[in-house]
Amino acid sequence: MQGNKIKILHLSRSFSNISGAALIANNTYRLFNNDEFESEVFSQASDNDDEFRYREYFVKSNYTGTSLDKFLYFYNWTGKKNIEPVLDDFKPDIIHIHDMSTTYMSWFVLKPCLKRNIPTVMTLHDCSFICPCVTFTHGNGKKCKKILCKGYNKVYCMLYRCFSNNIFLSSAMSLLSFIPQLAGFDKAISMYITPSEALKKLIAEKHNHITADKIVTINNYLVNDEIKNTQPNYNNNGYFLYIGRLDITVKGLDTLLQAMKDLPGDINLRIIGKEEHKGQEEILKQYAKENHLDNVKFCGFKNRKEIKEEYQNCIASILPSTAFESFGLTTIEAAINGKPSIASNIGGIPEIVEHNKTGLLFEPRNTEQLKECILTYWNNPDLVKEHGENAYKKAIEKYTEERYYKETANMYRMVLAKKKNYGKA
Repeated sequence: MQGNKIKILHLSRSFSNISGAALIANNTYRLFNNDEFESEVFSQASDNDDEFRYREYFVKSNYTGTSLDKFLYFYNWTGKKNIEPVLDDFKPDIIHIHDMSTTYMSWFVLKPCLKRNIPTVMTLHDCSFICPCVTFTHGNGKKCKKILCKGYNKVYCMLYRCFSNNIFLSSAMSLLSFIPQLAGFDKAISMYITPSEALKKLIAEKHNHITADKIVTINNYLVNDEIKNTQPNYNNNGYFLYIGRLDITVKGLDTLLQAMKDLPGDINLRIIGKEEHKGQEEILKQYAKENHLDNVKFCGFKNRKEIKEEYQNCIASILPSTAFESFGLTTIEAAINGKPSIASNIGGIPEIVEHNKTGLLFEPRNTEQLKECILTYWNNPDLVKEHGENAYKKAIEKYTEERYYKETANMYRMVLAKKKNYGKA
């Protein structure tokens, strides 16, 4: 510890709010700059790095697209080299990893951190340590009932082409999941953070080296400014809302469109977001076109201000995930605007969305149940208002910046205390 402040170096592939993980990473970095803590970041280079102190060392893409290059990125010499001057200058007391799922922010950037004996904590935003593709399904759509990749051996992901039914992409995901365990990084992490009890239980039960005593559950949160500047709106403009990636495999948008196909044409749906994997958006739009879904509008990417307006005017948000969701950030974003959520009963979602109280739950891929939930809200505006009020109350009481700060700060102090005790031994 340098001086009176605890120094935290945050590692993530992005701090630009392009995903839920990036949003939490960015908010955490900003939250832990005060009288007790000092934070800096190390990341993949982007166009939004001007504010960061060590931006000149950020990892730039040298990706050429060749087959050799696609495999070489698993050992990123640039990232490992570039983080060293950051460590030497900033001298962090703790490394906080938020997201390493990228071709440029290789796990091997941790080697200089561990060599310096800097304690490391990691927020697990998904279950990729257990399932490389986080879907628990094979490429043919069948459920992986035995969770074959829960141990060291991740070859099943490749054999069953679990990622987009593509052997090369599945092989890449297998390697990305296998490398942290092969190099011993998973065992070297001092403490893991999960945003839900469901993810904590899954990791503790299925991972070979991460036990429950090394995991603490700290829910994601809403920043104070967002709460202060948002008034719940219990009226609406007559549409349902999906916000997230345009992804069929994980986010269940195909199920949502199938449900819309059999619903009355005056029930409108707005879809906000962009594709992560090429071709997904076109598949969804083509399905909507072939089935004459004129009541479904693809609105593309929107900024935070525009998204807030979308929440304000919707009936309810819909989260039709088919894969394990560690939290479901959009459900509390909807709640702060006074809106309930219709969501899949999977992962950590039921911890946030209480059925028939703050929203409605349906079983993943169950189109009939999803249709019933949509019709329930469409035909019962008083129920929408009641659930919206309950959701808002829960959000401002439970998912607060103060609670997140207190629990995370306590975790940092606990990790440092353990290091001191080990040093005395």
